[in-house]
Amino acid sequence: MVIYPAIDLRDGKCVRLYKGDFATTKIYNDNPAAMLEEFAAAGSEWVHMVDLDGAKAGKFTQGELIAKLVKNSPLKIEVGGGIRATEDLELLFTAGVARVVVGSVCVSEPELVNQWMTRFGADKIVLALDCSLDNQGVPKVRTHGWQQESSLSVYDVLDNYPNAQYVLCTDVGVDGTLAGPSIALYKQIQLRYHDLNLIASGGVGKLADVVELRQLDVHGVVIGKALYENQFNLASALAAAV
Repeated sequence: MVIYPAIDLRDGKCVRLYKGDFATTKIYNDNPAAMLEEFAAAGSEWVHMVDLDGAKAGKFTQGELIAKLVKNSPLKIEVGGGIRATEDLELLFTAGVARVVVGSVCVSEPELVNQWMTRFGADKIVLALDCSLDNQGVPKVRTHGWQQESSLSVYDVLDNYPNAQYVLCTDVGVDGTLAGPSIALYKQIQLRYHDLNLIASGGVGKLADVVELRQLDVHGVVIGKALYENQFNLASALAAAV
């Protein structure tokens, strides 16, 4: 299982939110380049990076900073947050980004995103489905930096992507809480979509959560707040994922 330590960028600083609420922004480090170095030193191969300003604004806003960070890091980096246009993908792939993570646009414009998969490669595109469970336990997709709830379920969206290889699913209700990941949700996704590489995100608070996800046989897990709050270190997470 791949561990993806997270860097969420707001105003160029590394921050974390609680349940996707921008009013809860907490700054952990004002030097994202140093965080990349720290992750690399711990033995990580990957980083999950999000332009939170872009996610909220609905357009990619920190492209220059992210391109600079990617070019100066030996890590493989996947980037998301406010990516809506083909030009955004061209910029990021030119900068050396390993994969691009698309959220709101994969909900609203499946035809465009399928075209991107054809042009750039399905292995270069991650579908990011942020969701909250309704009263019936159905994962309803949230868009625009988690601020808007869609009538579509995670399954409605995934059905539009027969060639998708990667999906990142975040239960907004547990993100940033350290209360544990949404295991039942991930089991359901895996039952329905056997061939997808599922990346779990949200709620990881202890090493036992990492072990449980590994046993579930998901492709990977994004870990953010647990690392920044020193619940455990990255080296321990990498060891627990093997």
